[in-house]
Amino acid sequence: MTVSRLRRKRNQRVVTLPKDQGALIMTNPRLFWLTDVSAVPAAERRLARYAVQLLQGAPDLKPRFHDRDFLGALWQLLQPVLQTRTVAAFVTQPDPDAEDELPDDWDEAPAPALYDAPLRERLQACFQAIPRAVLSRLTKADDAAPLSPTVALLGEQLALDATALRILDFLDQHLLVEPLRALLRECGRAPARVNLPRLAALLGVPAATLREAIGPRAPLRTLGLVRYDADEADLEDFLRPSDLLREVLDAAPADGAALLALLIEPAPPAAWGLDDFPHLAAESARLTEVLGEAARTGAVGVNGLLHGAPGTGKTELARAVAAAGGLTAYQVRSADEDEDGLSREGRLSAYLLAQRLLARRHDAVLIFDEVEDVFDSGNNLLALLRGASVTGKQKGWMNRILEENPVPALWIANGTDGMDPAFLRRFLLPVAFVTPPRSVRRQMAERHLGGCGLAPELLDELAADPALAPAQLGAARRLLDLRPSAPLEATVRAGVAALRTLLHGAPAPRRRTPATAFEVAYLNLTGGLAPSAIVQALHRQGHGSLCFYGPPGTGKTAFAEVLAEALDRELVARQASDLISPYVGETEQNLARLFRECDPARTVLLLDEVDSFLSDRRQARHSWERTAVNELLQQMETYPGIFIAATNLMAGIDGAALRRFDFKLGFRALNLAQRRGLFAREAFGDDAAPVPPELARQLEGLPGLTPGDFANVCRQQTLIGETLTPEQFLRRLALECRLKREEGQAA
Repeated sequence: MTVSRLRRKRNQRVVTLPKDQGALIMTNPRLFWLTDVSAVPAAERRLARYAVQLLQGAPDLKPRFHDRDFLGALWQLLQPVLQTRTVAAFVTQPDPDAEDELPDDWDEAPAPALYDAPLRERLQACFQAIPRAVLSRLTKADDAAPLSPTVALLGEQLALDATALRILDFLDQHLLVEPLRALLRECGRAPARVNLPRLAALLGVPAATLREAIGPRAPLRTLGLVRYDADEADLEDFLRPSDLLREVLDAAPADGAALLALLIEPAPPAAWGLDDFPHLAAESARLTEVLGEAARTGAVGVNGLLHGAPGTGKTELARAVAAAGGLTAYQVRSADEDEDGLSREGRLSAYLLAQRLLARRHDAVLIFDEVEDVFDSGNNLLALLRGASVTGKQKGWMNRILEENPVPALWIANGTDGMDPAFLRRFLLPVAFVTPPRSVRRQMAERHLGGCGLAPELLDELAADPALAPAQLGAARRLLDLRPSAPLEATVRAGVAALRTLLHGAPAPRRRTPATAFEVAYLNLTGGLAPSAIVQALHRQGHGSLCFYGPPGTGKTAFAEVLAEALDRELVARQASDLISPYVGETEQNLARLFRECDPARTVLLLDEVDSFLSDRRQARHSWERTAVNELLQQMETYPGIFIAATNLMAGIDGAALRRFDFKLGFRALNLAQRRGLFAREAFGDDAAPVPPELARQLEGLPGLTPGDFANVCRQQTLIGETLTPEQFLRRLALECRLKREEGQAA
């Protein structure tokens, strides 16, 4: 028999084959395949099994054999289980008169790069008629155990079943092997009802089993390990590893502890104790008791939500609560081991995996900080957290996250505006971080800056600013530590002013510096109630709504300050200009936020220039004018604290708004006795001093004088640096009255 000697550079062997071997293979395809695949490396054997199972389980793919890329991917995946001698003859065109040498990479490159059309036809014929014995041998030699130790670890730690492990192992190969991805890609785009049975065939599991394993309530989906495309896609994109699964597979943790460390980290020790949050004493006690009991008894669905402005101590309280309850606090990582940062979806997946890994613990609590990153995600699975239009399945998925977590959790957010109310209702322990009272802010200032040699007056000044959060005080302390030779007070003031400008647009709060001492005796009120009676009523009830109206300078704001001080509360004063926005709907949001962020038990809320909001709705020309009135009325009705509305313009106030005020106090200009007494105090230094008859007659001719007019003249006196004579003082008062009359006539 004539033979052709083919020299092959593999194991330094020379293979001699009959000239008609290729024809023999065509008539007997079994000669094409290895009869013993036990020596084939496990990974190559698994990939070949995937390919054979796909071809035999999805006969609808046979037309794809005419695609060069599809055929090339098959060739690369199946080559390790082909007979070397027969393949050598099969893929060559032997010349009886010459000896040829196969290319070194004939079994590595895709078929289209090496073979001509007749060869592709022969390959198609062989791959379309793979003997059943081939799959039997592959199945017998392949025990289906995970090829990846990481996949095996995930299965052990997460208690995953065999089908889930098979899927994860496939996804690991999906990441590692380009020919596998090419084969999946070249299957073509198809809807899910086509792709699912194809993938089931590739994995060697029933379609119903695969459908259940990747269903919305299956662990692979609820734990965020896989991403499923229910729309039309190619098989490569139909089921993909999530970002977090990629991170875990790349990191290859050695054991359960290393896996857990990829997802969460022990929270730093609590720097503060519960005593540092006296304004949240009741909330702290409730958190400590409920979280501790939930951890010990294994109660599911226990979640707290700490929400409020940045830097107000939410994270510190979470750690303090964990310490007080004897719990070990873990926090979800916000960055991976390369500090690249976990994606929004990746952080939620890490939280879910950590819940599963810690489920057997009875001393743990999970802290999920900066959850706005998750709530603001545009991902379809997470868009529901922003109140976007979502499907019932997506809502159910998020509901289960908040209802079925085995480890109690504390979620921390700077705001809840983007969260769907359906999810907010599922937080068992919501805690709002409102502006703490001044006494607590003074305590915080002492904690951060005490012992640094600063004057107590400076600490008092810092505590008087409700906009300064603990984080800003901590930053000031760091500046002191980093500038040991700089002047202490100047360093603190400059640092606080710079941060305050950055965060709030102004280096210091707007403070009223009264030019004259306020006395209730110089209030000329209508309404038939004495100021002392109002204080007693509010002190007894703890809540109430008041409308202060009258001309400017009659003492409305000053009385609100005195009222708050008499009730041992802090005055929170806002101007209408602080809240009005040119954007539709934002004014209403600002109003709602103002009431929501005020502590009704410890503050008095003053809204000045309220006529900007409560104008008669019948005169409104735009719908947004009515919605602002409606929003304020609704907030007034439900606010459980003390609310004061002040206005210079009572005419035009909506009638429905007036009915909602418990007290309506008119502030009038000073009566004659008050004018004489206040003039005597400011011009002669004693309100009991006699006023000369000529000056007294002139005071009688100034019926529009207000305490604000006296304050203006006192400021003028301070600015010029000279003490005015009584006559000069009175002339300036008369000028203030004349200017007001002229302004009124011009209006």
